[in-house]
Amino acid sequence: MNNEIQCLGLSEFASLFGCKAEEIPQDCAQLIAENDFRYRVAEGKEYEEILQGVLHKIDSGGFSIAGEERLPNWEKGWGENLEAFLKTKNILELVPKYFRPGLPLRLFQQYILPLDPNFEINWYSVFRLWLFKTYFKSSGAIYEFGCGSGFNLPVLSSLYPDRKVFGLDWSQASVDIVNQMAKACRWNMEGRRFDFFKPDKSFILEPSSIVTTIGALEQTGQKYMDFLDYLVDSKPALVVHAEPTVEWYDKNNPVDEAAIRFHKTRRYWEGFIDKLRQLEKQGRVQVIKTKRSYFGSLYVEGYSQTIWKSV
Repeated sequence: MNNEIQCLGLSEFASLFGCKAEEIPQDCAQLIAENDFRYRVAEGKEYEEILQGVLHKIDSGGFSIAGEERLPNWEKGWGENLEAFLKTKNILELVPKYFRPGLPLRLFQQYILPLDPNFEINWYSVFRLWLFKTYFKSSGAIYEFGCGSGFNLPVLSSLYPDRKVFGLDWSQASVDIVNQMAKACRWNMEGRRFDFFKPDKSFILEPSSIVTTIGALEQTGQKYMDFLDYLVDSKPALVVHAEPTVEWYDKNNPVDEAAIRFHKTRRYWEGFIDKLRQLEKQGRVQVIKTKRSYFGSLYVEGYSQTIWKSV
């Protein structure tokens, strides 16, 4: 077994993001340098134990199914974040509980064992900063649909204090978090209720706005067309999705095949890329970038990019 310690550096981050190393902003490069991105690739018996553990968990029926009926679960989960934030006014209380320190992760179609238990959230902090600085710098208002705990909104408000930031979610607890943050931190931020399954077409986006979803549309299964139609008709300047995308896995790779099984077991979104390409052929949208993330948690790659705009 090869126990060689490897490390993600600037060039590896650039490869994962789909950019050149010199295009990564200095503050992102500083985050990379400040954190420990060393890891070992799981091999041999270690690899087999991780893979079999993942498959057993998937097949055991222990995972919830995505869909409309899960609203009470999200109200409960984000309600816990809201309660903790109200007690402390500390935005670290907003870190979603699906970030689970200390577990194996997936990288370049392999399982890896990070040296730092917080490897994933530290990686995500670099990715998020890069994403927001790269694609959000020329915009009017910014809208995160499916904002959940509001975890991303403080970064947006800090980067772009002169712009209105909207956090939208179908959970009232989520909306309350956003509005409490705005009050406590005096950010130009607003929470609004919005349901992917029943979009409020009377909610008008401001001109030159940017829309993002991050690990949110996955919950819609194949019931995203009403929301996609809403976005196409609303004509934001740019739409940036960072979501797990099942079509980009390689079914002949065991690590990818396990992610496919997880994705389908939970009934996460499927077919979105094909729908977007159909709209592009009709001249209604322009697809600007699609990029598989090649990084993710133990079960799924949650950070693949699909970037487009209405035309």
